[in-house]
Amino acid sequence: MIEVLLVNLILLIGACLQGLLGFGLGLFSAPLLFLLAPQYVPGPMILNALLLTLLMSIRNHQDLQWRQTSYALAGGTVGVLGAALLMSVLIFSQYRMLFGALIVIAVLLSVIGAKPQLSPRNNFIAGIFSGFMGTATSAGGAPMGLLYQHAPPKLRNANLSVFFLYINVFGMVVLWLGGISGWADLWLFLQSVPALLIGWGMSGFVGRHLPGQRLRQLILLVAFAAGLMSVLL
Repeated sequence: MIEVLLVNLILLIGACLQGLLGFGLGLFSAPLLFLLAPQYVPGPMILNALLLTLLMSIRNHQDLQWRQTSYALAGGTVGVLGAALLMSVLIFSQYRMLFGALIVIAVLLSVIGAKPQLSPRNNFIAGIFSGFMGTATSAGGAPMGLLYQHAPPKLRNANLSVFFLYINVFGMVVLWLGGISGWADLWLFLQSVPALLIGWGMSGFVGRHLPGQRLRQLILLVAFAAGLMSVLL
């Protein structure tokens, strides 16, 4: 019972952060759930992210720029297939170390402060890494977030929401067909929906009282610590 409550609390906070910052569900929730209830990673967490990115896509679709996004989608396809292939041959202890290492890399990418140019080539490259990390860990936001960090907010939200919507759908299909995911993941996702919707709904209220930069720093700190524990334990 306590585990169920903690899982839903983690998902609620992650969904709230996603609504506030445009990212956070995977980077905050996935490493904590991997330590507490590893059955939620990656399948159910990808489905959770799919629900929220669908909501974001509906909200921001009018600002989408297809030329940039199409290159990111192509790169993401390559990354998803690479992650699924690797996951099909790893045992759990190897996957745990890979998961932790990728989370740590995602956090480091988020704090580097680099300013890559928003170009078709960089969209393709970032798409590969985000697709790979998103499928392997359900926390693939860092590479694409780094690329779009200085883009106009409406363009950033529209392009990223459509990219991650596609990556989550494609990644889930590949994992399902590869036997890595199944009906149990769907059931865990359905149990998560109330917490996700409550967290998403709370984001508007919370955003009026808490600075986004402090929340972003908290996500990165928690994710880094959990990722490091996954590697070392």
